[in-house]
Amino acid sequence: MKKSLNSLLKMFFVTVFILSLNLNLVAQNTTKSLVDYVDNFIGVRDKNSSCILGPQLPQGSINPSPQTAPGNINWDMDGYIMGQPIRGFGQLHVSGTGWGKYGNFLISPQVGLSVGETEHDSPKELESATPFQYSVTLSRYGIKTEITPSIHSAIYRLTFPKSDSASLLLDVSHSIIDIATTMKGKFARFEDGTVTFSNKKGNEFKGYGEYSGGFSDGKYKIYFCARLSKAPASKGTWLNGIINKGQMTEKSLQPNDRIGAYVQYKTKKNEVVFFKIAVSFVSIEQATTWLDNEIPAWDFDAVKMNAKKVWNNELAKIKVEGGSEKDKRIFYTACYHASIMPRNRTNDMVGFDKNVPVWDDHLAVWDTWRTLYPLKVLTNQEMVSGTINSFIARFKKNGMVKDAYVAGKDKADDQGGNNIDNIIADAYAKGIPGVDWKEAYKLMKFQADNERNGMSYGKPDSSKMYKSLGWIPAGKMSCSATLEYAYNDFCFGQMAKGLGMQDDYKKYNDRSTQWINLWNPNAESDGYKGFIVPRKLNGDFIPIDLKKKWGSWKNYFYEGSAWTYSYFVPHQFEKLVELSGGKKLFAQKLQYAFENNLIDYGNEPAFLAVQSFHYADRSDLASFYVRKLMKERFTEEGYMENEDSGAMSSWYIFSAMGFFPNAGQDIYYLTGPSFKKVVLTMSNKKTITVLAPNASPENIYVKSVMINGKPWNKFWFNHSDIANGAIIEFDMTDKLINKSN
Repeated sequence: MKKSLNSLLKMFFVTVFILSLNLNLVAQNTTKSLVDYVDNFIGVRDKNSSCILGPQLPQGSINPSPQTAPGNINWDMDGYIMGQPIRGFGQLHVSGTGWGKYGNFLISPQVGLSVGETEHDSPKELESATPFQYSVTLSRYGIKTEITPSIHSAIYRLTFPKSDSASLLLDVSHSIIDIATTMKGKFARFEDGTVTFSNKKGNEFKGYGEYSGGFSDGKYKIYFCARLSKAPASKGTWLNGIINKGQMTEKSLQPNDRIGAYVQYKTKKNEVVFFKIAVSFVSIEQATTWLDNEIPAWDFDAVKMNAKKVWNNELAKIKVEGGSEKDKRIFYTACYHASIMPRNRTNDMVGFDKNVPVWDDHLAVWDTWRTLYPLKVLTNQEMVSGTINSFIARFKKNGMVKDAYVAGKDKADDQGGNNIDNIIADAYAKGIPGVDWKEAYKLMKFQADNERNGMSYGKPDSSKMYKSLGWIPAGKMSCSATLEYAYNDFCFGQMAKGLGMQDDYKKYNDRSTQWINLWNPNAESDGYKGFIVPRKLNGDFIPIDLKKKWGSWKNYFYEGSAWTYSYFVPHQFEKLVELSGGKKLFAQKLQYAFENNLIDYGNEPAFLAVQSFHYADRSDLASFYVRKLMKERFTEEGYMENEDSGAMSSWYIFSAMGFFPNAGQDIYYLTGPSFKKVVLTMSNKKTITVLAPNASPENIYVKSVMINGKPWNKFWFNHSDIANGAIIEFDMTDKLINKSN
């Protein structure tokens, strides 16, 4: 009986052990990694965010992504419209921008062969997208297409049906302007290109395309090397719709020709053919080198798993606890979008020596200096120092560094100020290593003395006016440019002070205060007085509609209204409160603006407006409206307006963590987190831990704060308080706390 009982007990414990092992395995298999929270369709589902759907590595050069027929939306700059058939897969894209670029080297898997731009569109099914892989079945052809990226190269896994004419088309002439046709015009076209099969088997082809159009100036030229895992049964090229079977090379004859190549197979059911491609901005040889080094084999899953690992490491820099699953999806998708651009094209840009940093695809610094770069100061200092060193290298090479820099080309027209200055000043104020600050200072000095030109060159000439007056008389973007130049000057002045350049500090700091000349205390809107308005050289103010949004490169204000821009004085909020009649009136007016949608949070000039409540002793209202903006403007659909190269996402990330930067200075504002715990690992491996055990959708007000164990009675802290690690503890409440009382 004892033996029988012992046997039963042994069997019982063995069974329990096996069950626990199985349960652990199930738990491991179902545990989400951070990249699993990213929803690539956020910013794609809506019509305005223009986020890219396809996969890429953090700051990687290549970004393969599906493009669709435009339908009735010809202005979606990512090239993908929900509900429209897939046209093909381009290799380079930009994300979240108001004006597009690239979309080049389109490939189209097919059954049969159609070479016309609109002739091979296919409905889709079983579509999925993550940061490390995209997959879809082209239902017109029954072809499953999967993509995963490396840095400059990508590999496709194409699963064909049984067919005698399974095909893969490459369109060299295609670009994003074929989808976002609103960009078509005199200076937007295919200029020139070639494609050549480089061996008789037909499983490798190389070439280049030269294009114009999209954001930034001038033509850009890119090169490719592509390979197939299987030699085709037939191959050829095409020119302007004429298929040249067996031809080994094709070259365009004139601008806007349509050229490409194709291969065809006889495939069995579910036969897999791999296709891999690398893209270079330097040469075909460099593209070949990228492909050889980055994807030497045909192991799709190895490339995919590496991409997944890279993204998990990137996203793990900020870990959050608490909040809903939806909150985490929006948060980690924002972290993903904040790690796409600019793109690191070091050693892949013409005119720069080996290992000289080149950070490309700034669309534009006007968007990203305010939130993206301060975020990367914390999580990716190598990217920040690399960007600044890239500015210095561009200045030495080109004699200028403009706000937008795309495909290695500066865009002559700025959107506002000379805002690279603010990125440099922000990094300097926070002690970022790896920058030659004397060289950076020379660049900023050049900007202060030779830029600040405004946008109107009639009478009076704005290129002279700001530098002599400190403000620009009425004209194109005169008010917004004045405000941005003023802050550029302040940032430069602070850096001059830090480097012991007292004369420069005094000169530019004094000039940074002259924006006040555009403040009209009698300008009135909805019963509230005091606004930034255009002013003639003779001193007369021009009456305007203070609520009007003036559009891009229009009179007075760039993409904003007087209401919005009247809160853009990041260096003199105390003065702004004084001009507005004191703290009580300032808070009333600002609250009225938020309640009546008079400050446009769909664009970056508004970013600091909500933080200005702090200066009126109404930190409670700052917390309230930050949370309101987070809830209303950041959804699983998208960002309501352009995501702007990570700028909007970074605004959300800071707001969710409970503190927010005044970029260009070393201060952060406290507004309270939406998560119970945040652990941010900085580039120096130190951590910032934010604790808010009672944070909730209701508890949005800050009752008290402790930093590093000490009670904190200010609404802000310095970067030095967190630079070597910190613990920030919030006691959150649902009770409004009006400190002005």
